[in-house]
Order: sequence, then structure tokens, then C-alpha cells
Amino acid sequence: MTELPDFDKLRWLAENEPDELEELQKTLCKEAIDCCPETNKEQLISMQYHLEQQLSRCSNPYHRCYLAISIMNDKFIALNTIMNHPQEFRQQNAKILVLPSKKLSTN
Repeated sequence: MTELPDFDKLRWLAENEPDELEELQKTLCKEAIDCCPETNKEQLISMQYHLEQQLSRCSNPYHRCYLAISIMNDKFIALNTIMNHPQEFRQQNAKILVLPSKKLSTN
């Protein structure tokens, strides 16, 4: 498993080699996901993809940090709700809407 460099090295990478830092981040995330049970991998991959998409819109490192914290906080709140009130979570049902189909006119 790839070893995480110390803070000073990470800071230097952020200032001088941001592409290398991003590659390190992707490598560490992939290794962490690979160590997880198969049942959770798809969710983690999906979550990582969502996070990467959101972070790609950020204009600076502070925005990226704030957004990452916000997304993770939302996930922890959802997990806390599920763990503390599982009966409410299980009772949630999606409402399925039937959309009218478009009929193709044949002239």
C-alpha cells in the first residue's frame, strides 16, 4: 500500500506538482476501496466519482476543502439517521411516477 507522505511533502506537492498530488490522491483512494469488502465497493466507487465531479467545479483549494467536508458531513448525517432511526429509514418508499409516452405521428 502506498505510504502517505508527511504534511510538508504534501504541501510542496500542492504548490509545485499539483498533478502528482492528484495522482497520489487517486492511487490512495483506489487502494482504500480495494481493501474494502466486495459488498461496499460499488457504493464507494460511486461516491468517489460523485466527489471528483463536484470537486472538478471548484475554483481554488479552499473551495475544494469546504465542498469535500460538506459532502462528507451530509453522508455522516444520513448514516447517523439510519443508525439511530432504522425503522423510519425502512419505511421510506419512493413514489413512482408514470410518465405519458410520446406518440410518434406517422404521416
